Amino acid sequence: MTVSSADFLAFATVCRNNNAATEIDFRNCVSRAYYGIYHAALPVADVHCPDPNAHLGMGDHERLSKRFLASTIPGAKSIGYVLQAMKSARHRADYDLADTVVVGDADQALANVKAYSSHLARLQAQQPVQSAAPKLVPAPKKNP
Repeated sequence: MTVSSADFLAFATVCRNNNAATEIDFRNCVSRAYYGIYHAALPVADVHCPDPNAHLGMGDHERLSKRFLASTIPGAKSIGYVLQAMKSARHRADYDLADTVVVGDADQALANVKAYSSHLARLQAQQPVQSAAPKLVPAPKKNP
């Protein structure tokens, strides 16, 4: 069975809209919403945001947000910032069990996904960026 970013987002919505939702549902919503937007952003970055840090060792999640932040395409930086913010929220939801995650956190995660999914779709529809590598121009021939 193949899973898509939309499946993560659908499950995040189910967690939030559960009539008997508890904190674990809100935590799952925040976490799944992040992974939904992360997986939606990957193919866009592959086409539109060359990786200026390909030579550096860093985690895939950090690398993805930095690719958007380094881009000059209008709207790309805001996607990078929301990826960073949602990753922090996901980390808090998954690992900081002493912190309380409330319905407002789940609502914010879903609002971010709704807003930035349309940004990603607009970027995806644009022409791909050319490689950042400079073109080699042959040196002029010297006349003897």
